[in-house]
Formats: sequence, C-alpha cells, structure tokens
Amino acid sequence: MKIVALVSGGKDSCYNMMQCVANGHEIVALANLKPPAQSGKDELDSFMYQTVGHDAIHFYSDCMDVPLYRREILGESLLQGSDYVETECDETEDLYLLLKDVLNHHPEVRGVSVGAILSNYQRVRVEHVCNRLGLTSLAYLWQRDQKELLAEMASAGVNAILIKVAAMGLKPVHLGKSIGQMFPMLCAMNEKYDLHICGEGGEYETFTIDCPLFKKRISVEETETIVHSDDAFAPVAYLRFLRCSVVEKTAEERQAHPENVTVQDWKAWPDYETVKSAVQNMPLKEKGRLKEIDAQTTESSDDIHSLHDVRERAPFYSIAGTTAYDHDASHIFADIQEETKACMTAVQDKLRAAGLDWRDVVMVNVLVADMQHFQHVNALYNKFFGINPPPRALVATQLCKPAQLQIDVTAAKGVPRETMHVQGISYWAPANIGPYSQSVVVSDHVFVAGQIGLEPSSLRLPEPRSFAEEASLSLRNLESIVTTLKLSLKTQIMLCYCYVSRPEFLPLAEAGFKAYMEDGTNPPTVYVAVSGLPKSAMVEWQVILYADPPQALYGDNDDDDDDTDNDSNDNKISTNNLAQLGVYATDKRIDNDNSMVELRLQGKYRATMVTATLSSKKSSISVEEIVKDLVGGLNESLRLCDQSWSSVLSMRLFYIEQVAENSVRQALDMELSHYLTESPAITMVSAQAVGKDGEGILSCTLHLIS
Repeated sequence: MKIVALVSGGKDSCYNMMQCVANGHEIVALANLKPPAQSGKDELDSFMYQTVGHDAIHFYSDCMDVPLYRREILGESLLQGSDYVETECDETEDLYLLLKDVLNHHPEVRGVSVGAILSNYQRVRVEHVCNRLGLTSLAYLWQRDQKELLAEMASAGVNAILIKVAAMGLKPVHLGKSIGQMFPMLCAMNEKYDLHICGEGGEYETFTIDCPLFKKRISVEETETIVHSDDAFAPVAYLRFLRCSVVEKTAEERQAHPENVTVQDWKAWPDYETVKSAVQNMPLKEKGRLKEIDAQTTESSDDIHSLHDVRERAPFYSIAGTTAYDHDASHIFADIQEETKACMTAVQDKLRAAGLDWRDVVMVNVLVADMQHFQHVNALYNKFFGINPPPRALVATQLCKPAQLQIDVTAAKGVPRETMHVQGISYWAPANIGPYSQSVVVSDHVFVAGQIGLEPSSLRLPEPRSFAEEASLSLRNLESIVTTLKLSLKTQIMLCYCYVSRPEFLPLAEAGFKAYMEDGTNPPTVYVAVSGLPKSAMVEWQVILYADPPQALYGDNDDDDDDTDNDSNDNKISTNNLAQLGVYATDKRIDNDNSMVELRLQGKYRATMVTATLSSKKSSISVEEIVKDLVGGLNESLRLCDQSWSSVLSMRLFYIEQVAENSVRQALDMELSHYLTESPAITMVSAQAVGKDGEGILSCTLHLIS
C-alpha cells in the first residue's frame, strides 16, 4: 500500500514509519501541520499536534528523499470530547485539508502512518479524517507496552533527542539527550512518579535526527533553551533550533544502525502454546447419529414472527429476533438490500415504540441465511448508525423461510456508556471489518463484539488454515480488547458465546477455552456450530463481562433440596475464584429418564447469566419432552441464584436444525405459561449442532437483571 506519513519530528511518528515499511507499505509523501507564521509561536496549545521542533521538520524531506506537504494549524481544539464529528474551525479540519492536498498530488495513496500509542483523542480524529477520505489509518504502536517500545526504538536505531521537558524529575539539562541515554532514568521515574516512559502524558517531547529510513541525517549545530515555566519541581522548557543542516551518512553510519524493526508476531501471546496444544491434542470427533425428534405440535411455515418482542428490565431492554416479515409475512423483497432495510426499519419501529433509538443500542446479533450477503447487509446496516455503531456478532445459519436476515438487540436507556471503536490497523486487535465497535461499557456490563482469528496487522486469517491457530488468535484478540478496558477476560466473563463453522470443531473449541481458563474458571458458555462465519473463519468468540468490581456475594448456592438420585460428581455446585470478587458461579447437572440438562450460572449483585444445554438420553424424543425438561432445568437454576422468571431480560434459544422452530416455540410458550405471565424477549436460533460435544438438542442463555 502506498501511504503518506504524518510526521511531527517525534520518535513515535518515525518509528511507526519504520513499522509501516517493515509491513510492506511504501511511503510516498510526508505531511506536517505547523503553527501559523503570524502567531510567532514555537508551540501551540494543541490537543492534537506536537509543534515544538517544527522549525526543523523541513529537513525530513531531504533525509528521506520524499516530498513533504505542510499546512498551518488555523483551527482550535473546539470539540474536546472522546468522539469527533466534522466541526468547522476545529484543528482536526486542518488535518483533513492537509491530507486532501496530499491526495490531490498523490491519488495513489491509500493509507496514513500515525504514531499514536495511547491517545484516543488523536486516534479517533485521525480515523475520522481517514474515513472521510477513504484512507486507512496505520498505527502499529497503538497500545504497545511503553517500556518495551522505547527500548525497541532505541535498539532499532531511532536517534531521537529530548526537545521539551514538562514533568517532575525532568530538567532543562536533559534537553538534547537521546532516548537511549534517557531510558534508564525514564524507567526509574516511571517507578517513582508513574511517569509515562514514552512521554504519553506530555512529560516530554522528542525530535528524531536520524533513523534507518533516513538517507541523510540531521546535524543540530546550535540551539537555544527556552524556559516556559521555572517551577522548582517540574520546570517546563524546550529547545529552539537555531542552526541545523543535513549531512550525508558515511558507509559506517549506514551500517551502524541496521534496519532492525521488530514486527510483532501474535504467536508471542503468552497463552498461544497453551491453547494451541490443547486443541491439537483433542482428536476430531465424528458427528453422532441424529436424534429422531417427534414434532406433534402444529407447524405454520408462514408464521415466522418472534414469540415475544420487547422486554424491559431497567436500564436494559431486549428486542427479540426481528425479521423483515414481522409486519407482513407475504411481502416479497427484490434482494437482500431491500430486505435488510426493511428488517432494520422493523427493529427501529420497536425501539421507538419503547421510547428508544439507535443511540441506545449496546449490542446487536445478526443472523444471515448466506454469508455471501455479508457486504450487502453491511452497506444498508451502516446507514442506521452514527459515528460509534454498537458491538455486533454476525453469523450465518438456517432461517425460517423466506427470511434471509434476523436481528436481535440489547439497549440501555438513560445511562452513560463508553464505546471503543478502533478502525486503524495495528498489532493490538483487528480493526472492525464492518459497521460495529469493539466494545461498549454501560452500567455494570461490557458488551464485546464477536472476534474471529484475524491477524491484526493484515486482517487476514493465519495461513495455512488451522483451527488451533484460529482459536488461539481469536482468544488473543478478545483478550487484547478486554485488557485495554482494564478488565480480566479470565475472571470477569459473565457470558460467552462460541460459534464454530463445523460441528466437529465444538470439542476442540471447548478444549482450547478450558485450557485458556487454566485456573479452573468456567464461565457460562454456549457452544454452537453454524453454517458460516465472517471471512470463512472457523471460530468466533463473543462475550459479555462485568464492568466493575462486584459489590456483594448474593445467593446461597447449596443443593440440599436436590431431589435427584445423581452421583454427587454429576450434580456438584462449585464456587470458583470469582467468589473472592463477590461473584458466584454454579455448575449443575439434572438427569431424568428422558434427557440430561447441564446448567451453568454466574452472577453478581446486579446481573446473572445462565446457560443450559439439553441432550437426549433416548434415540427418539418429542419436542414437548425436550422443552419441558429444559424449562425445568432453567427454573432450577433460577432457584439456585434466588431469582425468578420475572428477572429474566432475555432468552436466546439455540435448536438443532432437525427440530422445527415453530414446534419449539409453541412448546416453549406453553411451558413458560406455568411460571410467568410476562415473558422475556425470546430469540430463536437454528444451529447445525450445540453443546461442547456437539450432542445437544437445545442450548440457551438467560440474561437476568435484579
């Protein structure tokens, strides 16, 4: 990809250029924003740009032998929130005009190199501008460990000197020293004062005078130290370049700093070998014989409406599986685009009827009948959302004809939320490959988008194709997102969905996840085989987590009242290490003459998640028997956590394809009528197989709000 590099003179922008080149991109132009000449200032009070050292940036063009495009910063930091929308006279618009000018001269440019490490303010605005211009943001330093990164820069030959200091422990005497010279001191100050080692808190600024990409180097011959604030503890001072020149590198200098860029390999992830080995050691299991399911209830192929549409448990709302045919089952749509628009409009109508709009949506689950519809669905889907679409999981599965699309959503009303919507290419986690965000934190929940095994730096699946590799990489990507939120994937999962593309992969996925949760933690998890995943991936993980430390343990989990004759090992109730955080977790198995139900529930002071998977013990079983046993097991799980059906916000019920959906829905409606008058929002999902061994018939999740 041909790219333009945003350069400020700092170490970060230069090292990110090196990363871009190491990843196969070609730098054809440089771009820089500088203070307006009439201001007479060396440094502006900008939230977005480093301007100190701007008087020597012009040397970069000669050093790299590529054109440099510059523009004055005429705007101000008007929109200072975490999100950005096009705003006249904001400093971000200066970047838009600068890159637009670059594209006028270099229409072949497709990407932008930006050295953002931690600044969401900068990242969001660069990505916003890139989206408007059809460019891709390349930010290979994003979320890197700062100590590791600074050492890497110095060892790779980035000779950057400090040109501004503004933190306790840093003094004017340190100006002009290189990052290599300052590294031990910066590490010590990090330990003592929590200083950002890479200067991400504004503690210092740098200017790169040489790096392996430079064909010439910059010689700083005369400077002036400007003391902006003579504070005894944290003086603010910077260097003004009075005389510099560009010097040809000698052969020895060209060899002194070989281009030794560390291109991150995701396989360095600490749990990579653990997950991979566990999957590889689990042999592929052939799918067992299909159970004979006797559907005695009356079926209506034209009735594909949701059993129950909307459920509220403040502050959350759940809107069950919606199709384009909810209002008119006889309508014929011309194509998937038209059907998508109608389906999204149907969801929108339900939102509005509940006093909600798309901005309140915090999670979307999309089912398509054919994964080839992925791009067409995205094109229409995207038009319903603003700058931060909610997290999403999209899988292909069999739908009740003629529907080609089904959507269920979770919304939250009247509560603040924090959205992470990263669109740039990095080593961190995959940029979203559709109109969705990586995560939303709302109330005490974190909703995370489904993650497949894409290599973040290329957005490609690892080659050669391997389930073990994809299982490891998808979990690694999920962990990267959760860690950025300062949460633990291993201890704070409330609910996990694992989708695989073939039934034989279900035991492999369970083995990999169990190995990853090496301390014995076993969050509620549903294993489902579907007909297709985005980009033909083999596995996808989707999670909901606890957003904050739980406040109190509730629910007395004992099985003194259990009336089954099962062995204690099969009917155990165990509390894992989450109990220390005020979270209870319970396993239970209920056996009867017809079937076996495995239950898993996990909860805290506000919310509880339950998973249940039912397997038949008979070669032939009726739908009524299946549903009765499942609902009975769910009722037992509610008893265990001292909850009732009235607390259930939503149910997602996965059923194997040989079971008729309408038969299950009618039987479910009948069974639930024994326990409640107001039903949760119920979404039905067809699957090729369910359960960790692929032998289940029904598998479901309950989301409870206390």
